[in-house]
Amino acid sequence: MNTNNTPGVTIRLVKRPSKGFWAILESRRADSVHFEKYTHATDAVGLIQGQLGAILAASDIAEKAAAVQVAEIRGVCPTHMTLIAVYGDTSAVEAALKAVKEQLCTTLF
Repeated sequence: MNTNNTPGVTIRLVKRPSKGFWAILESRRADSVHFEKYTHATDAVGLIQGQLGAILAASDIAEKAAAVQVAEIRGVCPTHMTLIAVYGDTSAVEAALKAVKEQLCTTLF
């Protein structure tokens, strides 16, 4: 899923992540005490990229919409967050990304 009509963000869905994808993603994930460590790749990973305000709002919407975990993914500059990953089973990640797509524009004033 690539959603380019959601204000401020680009959304992608990766089903059944490959070992290479998982290794890259996990090496870039920011450590956080609230994040459950996965020993194996989850069924799906949603990637949401955009400006800080938009992805922070998107992370809130995603976690409230479905049983997923959201984590910051470090880019080139570790102090400039522009990507988050939404982890979970396929149906939960799809529901979370759908909610972001539908609700993100309503959070704008």
